Amino acid sequence: METPFDQIKKTIDTGRIGGSWLITGGEISEQKQFIQDVCSYILKQDLTDITSFHPDLKWIECGLSEEAKKEIQKNILAGKAIDENADFTRKQEITVDDIRAGIQFLSLKTAPDKWRILIISPVDKMNENASNALLKALEEPADRSIIFLLCHNMGRILPTIKSRCRKIKLKPLSRPELTRKIQALYPDLTGVETIVSLSEGSLGLARQICENDGLALYQKLLSLLQPAGTLSVDDVKSFVADVTEQEETFHLTQRFILNWIYVKAKEMLVISPFIAEDYLISINKPNHYSGILIEFIWIKNRFCKVLFLRYPRFFHD
Repeated sequence: METPFDQIKKTIDTGRIGGSWLITGGEISEQKQFIQDVCSYILKQDLTDITSFHPDLKWIECGLSEEAKKEIQKNILAGKAIDENADFTRKQEITVDDIRAGIQFLSLKTAPDKWRILIISPVDKMNENASNALLKALEEPADRSIIFLLCHNMGRILPTIKSRCRKIKLKPLSRPELTRKIQALYPDLTGVETIVSLSEGSLGLARQICENDGLALYQKLLSLLQPAGTLSVDDVKSFVADVTEQEETFHLTQRFILNWIYVKAKEMLVISPFIAEDYLISINKPNHYSGILIEFIWIKNRFCKVLFLRYPRFFHD
């Protein structure tokens, strides 16, 4: 079966790669790795970090917040070194200025046998003005230019942008294929079958689980999704405090909760679609244990005390 990389490699080899491409499917890390492999092939060099400076490539993402810029400027004026790995806060959207900078980059001249590559990730984070500016660039592409749009939410992209792009969808791996890849990366790993089930065909998600002790996190979560008689309120509070310290563990916990709901609903669907529907409705009720834990995780620690006061009897058999 032809892979997405094989599909795009054909157009590169025939010189028809120019124009705009919309990349969908897969986890953020998988889209990034895919486009890094594609750009390495186009530029004929091994790129180790697609976001680093390269004269023929520009990466656009949500820019630094004003607070982060001020902090960096303050450190520079004080003669302090800037940590490239520091987790500075970023804006919640890609702005028109970001897109204009990308368009300006594409307009620069390049060698006749080379390409200029612009990558926007994620394109669904663009605001309205940014989308309109990008649309003009798609309608009148610069010579020897390629635009890759990495997308996580197709519903937030203008239909006119979608229609002007060729599309590549990253598909989930089969269970056997994902199992082989995980075992090759982590030969001493235990619990591979559970990780495969949680990863939904995504090697990127599997790696996040493996590298963030996600299996232990999932098992701890399952231990909390129990009836009231076996629940420790202190354990729940401690769990929420732990998973909200790091962004990656927080997002993994969100995924695990959704996976747990999906599995439970699927089990009930075998009995009756009406029972499954009733179950999905019931978990949103304030006295259902999974619904409470979901709310607990989503709002982080802010509602910790209020939640227990509001729902003193939030678990039931």
